[in-house]
Amino acid sequence: VDSCDGLGGCVHETASALCDDGDPCTVGDKCQDGGCVGSVTLVCDDGNPCTTESCGDAGCVYEANDLPCDDGNACTQDDACGKGACKGAQVQCDDGNLCTTDSCDIEAGCVHANNAQPCSDGDVCTAGDVCSEGKCGSGKATLCDDGNPCTDDACDADSGCVFTPN
Repeated sequence: VDSCDGLGGCVHETASALCDDGDPCTVGDKCQDGGCVGSVTLVCDDGNPCTTESCGDAGCVYEANDLPCDDGNACTQDDACGKGACKGAQVQCDDGNLCTTDSCDIEAGCVHANNAQPCSDGDVCTAGDVCSEGKCGSGKATLCDDGNPCTDDACDADSGCVFTPN
């Protein structure tokens, strides 16, 4: 700020007014020591791990990257950045057990809940096998009765009902 001192001289005092230092990466520019100075460097952070932040001639720039990341979803794996977003491949939760119902919980991951589905225990001498506590439980014994009093009726685990002459 220029002024006269009343004695015929001029006084030049530094103003503390707001100004623009021409740098888009500074904010709060103020006059200081006869020039315009940015007081705070602009922090470019969009909170997205899949962008790389920088400050250039146009201000903040956010460029997509391909870095590893965590999408916070336990049902995905091999998470990685792509086109500015974190994405992962779907986790396969099939445990191969017919007696569990498989699903995925976003927080817990794979869940294998016991069910009561029909199943086969591999024994042809039982019928109506049903899942119980995550395993196939044997059903009722197969009734082998040919109605012939001249045969002994039995069930063979490999071949089923056997009628042996007596």
